[in-house]
Amino acid sequence: MNNKELERYKRHILLKEIGGSGQKLLKKSNVTVIGAGGLGSVVLFYLAAAGVGNIKIVDNDVVSLSNLQRQILYKDSDQGEKKVIAAKKNLLNLNPTINVDVFEDYFTNKNYYKYIENCDLLIDGTDNFKSKSLICKIAFNKNIPLVYGGLSQWEGQVCIFDPKSDSICFECIFPNDPGEEFDDSCFNFGIIGPTVGVIGSLMAAEVIKLLTSCGAPILNKILTFDCLNGEFQKFEVEKVKSCNICSKINKI
Repeated sequence: MNNKELERYKRHILLKEIGGSGQKLLKKSNVTVIGAGGLGSVVLFYLAAAGVGNIKIVDNDVVSLSNLQRQILYKDSDQGEKKVIAAKKNLLNLNPTINVDVFEDYFTNKNYYKYIENCDLLIDGTDNFKSKSLICKIAFNKNIPLVYGGLSQWEGQVCIFDPKSDSICFECIFPNDPGEEFDDSCFNFGIIGPTVGVIGSLMAAEVIKLLTSCGAPILNKILTFDCLNGEFQKFEVEKVKSCNICSKINKI
């Protein structure tokens, strides 16, 4: 690291759990963020600020006025622009020392391989059941740890799915598709912006911890936040022995 990088990341380097060696690991890391909406925009901001060296963003949406209530990566002037284009611009304005590759596309079981090449970690910033299930299946199939987050109105949750350990997966928590109630929560029922910030920040923290091998990940448990009542809770989740994703890895 050069002198500017040492100064930029000084507060990280001062942490004994990260230090200079951990900061170098962040600089060398490759992560893929799928979805650049509410959760994605918060995670991306913190990962860019933290000096995660190589970030891929996959999203096919455009910035709309209603996004700006919670998607803090974007500005009023970004309305109508592809989210990935606006995201790259704003992230590089924050930290021009990192590499950001963007893909104006949907993440599917037919094209995912293009977006996970050399990937150390997947981050799920999507907002629908089918995408989350697919991302988790790909993560286990390709042996890539996944940071998961979910939102609903005043509440949010975060956990880690790690195929490199004896980990639960998304299907262990949600074995059945809950339908529109899961997918349309934000659109139909609303969501408070700060909850998005809390969950996105927790996800970013888990990414940094995993990439630097510090601390204990939220593994085989789910951390929930109830903003309305100001409560955090942590629940142990048992691995489903008959699970099609984490107990028996199927080819996609």
